[in-house]
Amino acid sequence: MKIRGIGGKDLHEQWTGGARAYLGMSVPEFPNMFVMYGPNTNLGAGSIVFMHEQQARHIRQAVEHLARKNAAYVSIKTEVADQFDDEIQQRLSHTVWTQCMSWYRDASGRVTTNWPGRMAEYERRTQFDPRSYETV
Repeated sequence: MKIRGIGGKDLHEQWTGGARAYLGMSVPEFPNMFVMYGPNTNLGAGSIVFMHEQQARHIRQAVEHLARKNAAYVSIKTEVADQFDDEIQQRLSHTVWTQCMSWYRDASGRVTTNWPGRMAEYERRTQFDPRSYETV
């Protein structure tokens, strides 16, 4: 499947070196694209249904924000997404998932599957914050 963003950017090329998305849902320069069960949202323990419910709430809040602003799109700010990814990869570096060869790691050793925190943290962090997004 070809997914194109701003300026024809290709998602496959964007994810060379490992998939990454803010909160596992938003990729910079791919406006109004929200991924469910995206990068770093899998769990080692807990309910994936709960994680999906938080994602659905976040997406609903983004759509409500678009409607209130009568806007065409939202796009996660690159610096917000990069800071989030750096934090997640740092936190993951201290977990068992980075210590063994498994399907959790890609060829470079990057973990793109698992969430390093608790479900309650994910619930809190997925409250839609329009300051993290460019609204056009």
